[in-house]
Amino acid sequence: MVQGLAFLSKKSWHTKNLANQEKVWMAEQRKQAEAQKTQELAKQIQQEREQEELEKISGKKGPKLDRGIDWMYQGSTGELAKEDSERKAEEFLLGKEFVGEGATQGDFDNGDQDQGINTVLR
Repeated sequence: MVQGLAFLSKKSWHTKNLANQEKVWMAEQRKQAEAQKTQELAKQIQQEREQEELEKISGKKGPKLDRGIDWMYQGSTGELAKEDSERKAEEFLLGKEFVGEGATQGDFDNGDQDQGINTVLR
């Protein structure tokens, strides 16, 4: 190497620098691992589709997998409200403590507790 260019090997961006070679090697390894993982996932998806196709052809009903966002729209809020009202009615019939709408348990003062100046006066 020419004596005037000897400083280039000490630069952080030089390709012969061992640290740079290590960084390149690590990046290549990560890229290779990601490509392998992507290939495995694609293979798994293809196998699932083939299995679903075979089940559809044979008429066999297997566990259905949701593939989209349809699950978000299944069921209505009316069903949830009905279940909630049935649960509250059952709790009332079983004698559970009733807490009114908008109130939380412990909001009501029953007067038994002495607080503030009342503790001094008694």
